[in-house]
Amino acid sequence: MKNGLVIADSGPIFSLALIDKLDLLDKIFDDVKIAQAVWIEISTDESKPFHERICLYFQDKVEQIKGFNELTFVMDYG
Repeated sequence: MKNGLVIADSGPIFSLALIDKLDLLDKIFDDVKIAQAVWIEISTDESKPFHERICLYFQDKVEQIKGFNELTFVMDYG
């Protein structure tokens, strides 16, 4: 049984990417999302050895926070 939605922050993302285990998020959670601010933080530094891995995994998981809604209450701006 999976655990619903996870809103990922950059620290755990970098850690999982470093050990090539981003796929664990899909095994544990039904849905994975990141805020636009987190996307900018994790995708900007192209010198990281795991940059491509992060971009490929998260490119379709970015959520734009437009105002107060359910997602805003569980996700910060980065």
